[in-house]
Amino acid sequence: MLFEIFVIEPAMNKIRETYSLKIAEYIRNLVRSGKLRPGDPVLESSICKKLQVSRSPIREALLILGQQGIISYEPQKHKYIRSMSPKEIYDSYIIAGVLEGVGVAQSIHLWTRKEDENFEKAVEKFNDKADYESHINTFAEVDENFHLTLLSACDNERLVEIARTSCSSLAKFLYYPLWQRLFSPKEFYDRHMLVADAVRSKEPGLIERTLRAHYEEVGKRLSEKVRDSVR
Repeated sequence: MLFEIFVIEPAMNKIRETYSLKIAEYIRNLVRSGKLRPGDPVLESSICKKLQVSRSPIREALLILGQQGIISYEPQKHKYIRSMSPKEIYDSYIIAGVLEGVGVAQSIHLWTRKEDENFEKAVEKFNDKADYESHINTFAEVDENFHLTLLSACDNERLVEIARTSCSSLAKFLYYPLWQRLFSPKEFYDRHMLVADAVRSKEPGLIERTLRAHYEEVGKRLSEKVRDSVR
């Protein structure tokens, strides 16, 4: 089982913020596993009953998730898991591709042996996971590490921050069960090797074009999957 429900036992020496963080993670796990889907209501009473806690830490947890863009709220209505339109999803991936493409293209000349070695280690992790009979989940963490490595030499901190927290990351999280079905493990591997080859070329124009195309294809496929799922 990917995620297990935990019960938080009341204890006087526990800090309430710890409860809130655990509850927030519990809800995040429900979303990522598809047990809570975009548009679903998040009911404080149900969480109270399931986790056997008071409403106060639950409200704090929902506030945390609201700040992360995961929970939406309308006056006089329940809080609910945020949903994104197909266009929002596609546009967010376009933005992510532009930001990462520019960031890597403009900083590739700053790469030293350290960046090259770390990048090759990130690529090697893909090779270690390249079992085409395995589930795409085996690549999820490797994928994040790979893209973090690409921007490791970028000295534009604001660009890196926005690129790493862009709505494309939120779309992947909210629609993770659909994201898992976008590519086969072999397709996933091959697409990242195209990016790796572009980075190894050290040609800024090629790197930028490749990363833009890389993100655009994901955005197109995920937006189509979301559109089909609501028909």
